[in-house]
Amino acid sequence: TVNNLGNLYADQGKLVEAEKMYQRALQGYEKTLGLDIATSYVPTLNTAYNLGLLYTRQGNVNEARKMYVRALAGYQTVFGADHDECKDVEEKLSAL
Repeated sequence: TVNNLGNLYADQGKLVEAEKMYQRALQGYEKTLGLDIATSYVPTLNTAYNLGLLYTRQGNVNEARKMYVRALAGYQTVFGADHDECKDVEEKLSAL
């Protein structure tokens, strides 16, 4: 729900609020699941990806790269390197 609220804020152009919600969602996943599980839990990966999109939109390339790399590593673990999610993130990384 918190990630979705971040999506809503991002869609409304409220980027500061969106970032806060995405960060809150990531912290919640990590605290609840632990880092080992959170790194391969798809909702956590989706939130990292969303943060990457947000940072790209803000022109914060370094932070965007970190989030995309995090999401990509998890997606590769869960889905395999040839999955569409992985290809999408790789394209985003290449565009930075």
